[in-house]
Amino acid sequence: MSRVLKAFVTLLLAAALMPAQAAAPAKKTSSTDALRPTGLVTITADRAEWSKVGVMIYTGNVSLTSDKLKMTGERLELTQFPNSQYTAKITGSLAHLEHAGEPNEKGEPTPTVTADASTLIYDSRTSVVDVIDNAKMTRGKDEVTGSNIKYNVAERRIQASGGDGGQVKIVIQPPPDKKQQAQKAAADAKDDMKSPDANVAPNQKPVEP
Repeated sequence: MSRVLKAFVTLLLAAALMPAQAAAPAKKTSSTDALRPTGLVTITADRAEWSKVGVMIYTGNVSLTSDKLKMTGERLELTQFPNSQYTAKITGSLAHLEHAGEPNEKGEPTPTVTADASTLIYDSRTSVVDVIDNAKMTRGKDEVTGSNIKYNVAERRIQASGGDGGQVKIVIQPPPDKKQQAQKAAADAKDDMKSPDANVAPNQKPVEP
């Protein structure tokens, strides 16, 4: 596929997947809706094939991007439904997802959520991503691994299962110890005071014995 044709297909799909409510009057956005991907969906790949009505197959350096959600992999099967809804199945040796956070109601930033697996399936109708086979997700510094993980994009909720008698592993990073931080800062300041050049003026050279 030529670069011009690839760009045309990308723009065509981006326009087709625009939410039907885009022209409706703006409504008050809840904290949940604020995290739901909205607006144009742009898809790029090395090759594209219109498999059947409502189904597109993309292969090679695939990327699906909306305003807050980005998915990448080696192959994308995109199925469109009425009302501009769709499912996106991305596969590859390492299919990857990034979901950017936004400030919460208190104005505090929420961490970016990432997912890696052999298969990622996103359904815009439910706003859920299935992270399948060797699944790993991170939220900030916290990490979840398992056979299969479900991620609710709108609610930023993660549900994991071990599969075949396996177990889910969750690693949660503790908050920084303020007492230890203060002690380290005091120790560093004390070391600086002991430095031979600590009391030398900026333009003064140390006196050699």
